[in-house]
Amino acid sequence: MDNNLSKYYHMTNFRKGLLLFWIYFKAMAFAFTGGMAATPTLIYEIVTKRQLLTEEEYLEIIALSNSLPGIIGINNSIFTGYKIAGPFGSLMAVLATALPAYFSMLLVAFLFQGLPENRYVRGAINGIRAVSVAILFDMGVRVFLKYRKNAFGILMMLFALAVPLLTKISAFYTILLSGLIGILYYIYNQQNKKQETAGEDK
Repeated sequence: MDNNLSKYYHMTNFRKGLLLFWIYFKAMAFAFTGGMAATPTLIYEIVTKRQLLTEEEYLEIIALSNSLPGIIGINNSIFTGYKIAGPFGSLMAVLATALPAYFSMLLVAFLFQGLPENRYVRGAINGIRAVSVAILFDMGVRVFLKYRKNAFGILMMLFALAVPLLTKISAFYTILLSGLIGILYYIYNQQNKKQETAGEDK
């Protein structure tokens, strides 16, 4: 991203934080199946429309948000907010992420305790579940297209898909193992670069 292209780049962190609040509040208000359901909307608002981050930066945040313990949506808002507008940006994004869910749960708890047993509501929930699969698939395709020329990235995607499916190793340990492999791969590459540089100097 060329920051000069974004009219939001020169805004103060305070104004960026308020903008992030509005972006995340709109996205999370309709994220019925969780934080991942809001990802396409957030990508459009943050990357495409307002150019606050590059697509690569945001995909890295998504990967990190899914890898760490805790609520994915909250993790995402903390990292994105801090990257764009510092601590105030994180605070605004987290508040905007949590408030729609909080008020929705209050509404259900006080007014519609029998709502989940309603056959129409159950039908709607089943439909939303199906859509959530498509949204997750969309994210997988985006990541694949972004890193399709990276052999190591493709191998790690296949590895992360195969291990939980074909073994008794859980997704949690698969993520930890993938992270360890990534660290070792990075160290290996850095050592190779140092050796190549040393050879050129000679």
